[in-house]
Amino acid sequence: MSVIVVVRASDGRSTWVGSDTLICGGNLKQDYGPKWVVHAPWAIGVAGHLRTVNLIEQNIEGLTGSLKGAYDFALRAREIMKSDGYQGEPDERGPVALGGTLILANSAGAWVIGADFSITTVSPGTAWAEGSGREIALGAIHALQSLETVFAPDDVLRRAIDAAMALDINCGGHPWIHEVA
Repeated sequence: MSVIVVVRASDGRSTWVGSDTLICGGNLKQDYGPKWVVHAPWAIGVAGHLRTVNLIEQNIEGLTGSLKGAYDFALRAREIMKSDGYQGEPDERGPVALGGTLILANSAGAWVIGADFSITTVSPGTAWAEGSGREIALGAIHALQSLETVFAPDDVLRRAIDAAMALDINCGGHPWIHEVA
């Protein structure tokens, strides 16, 4: 799978995003590139199917044009995925979950969009990760932020991705880092 990470600067004016660059299919792995689609002023990270990255790349204008916020994005993303044939489990009794998790970010905010399209805000001064390397990245972030040394947001991001790539078998390639400005 992957690791996608977002770090919000404590001043609330800067957001850093990053990921590993490895994709896995069956017993094969390939260096693919970032799991983020950047279309200023937005960045969208994908932990899940590579097809979801492809859909977001092909539909980026419709997803981000005149975007009002995370809820609006979640509605648009769900409709694009459903129109492409994504389906939830047939016996689901709650909201349809189409698989994978998204992170939406701009310079002033970041939101985690769950597989069921629920929305969680990432507060300034905090970070979040998704994908198979999530727990390792979050552990690294927690350790770094609990030290007396203050690390720059991009340094925290890089170290979290490095930790996930070192310890999660499904993460690899190289760290990709971007400031959303």
